[in-house]
Amino acid sequence: MIDKMGKTFARSMAVFAMALLFAATLGAQTPATTEAQTPSVQSPEWKTYSYAADGFSASFPSSPTVSKKDVPTDAGSFEFRSYVVEVAPVAMSIGVCDFGAAVASKDPDTVLEGAKDGALANSNSHLVSENKIILGANHGVAFEAESDTAHLSFRTYLVGTTLYQALVVFPLGRPYADTARFLDSFQLIPRVSGRATP
Repeated sequence: MIDKMGKTFARSMAVFAMALLFAATLGAQTPATTEAQTPSVQSPEWKTYSYAADGFSASFPSSPTVSKKDVPTDAGSFEFRSYVVEVAPVAMSIGVCDFGAAVASKDPDTVLEGAKDGALANSNSHLVSENKIILGANHGVAFEAESDTAHLSFRTYLVGTTLYQALVVFPLGRPYADTARFLDSFQLIPRVSGRATP
């Protein structure tokens, strides 16, 4: 059985995944292209942005929009922070949520499993594939999912008590050429109190 903390994280991830799924769905309703693949973003702006306050860096094709949302759960309210770039019809993001003591004694794989299952259920998507992954000594899960209109590529990591989610959403049948470029760019950096800067 998936524990309460896994379900708690799943709810916060689902809120974010649904927002991006909606964006991708709108993009999928634009006139169809004859290309089978959504091309790489032709922009000189791809660069690495570092957010020391949240302990990560990642490459984006433009400066991410940063937002915060308090997510109420059975275990209390947690602040979920998202870093999002949308290049229609593609959306890519990093989500961060620190659950503190609520996950300190939980099995990492159980929390990650709960996050994955909840995200699938709440985004009305089905699992296509999954693999356990690691980032340094930290547990993670990579999985691909599909809804009726969109494909979602997730990488989720548990780092101490903080959950990180890298996500790319694109229309079905139009894979995004820079999906791996974005997902592979996610790195942990030393966490420093204060404002995150690019």
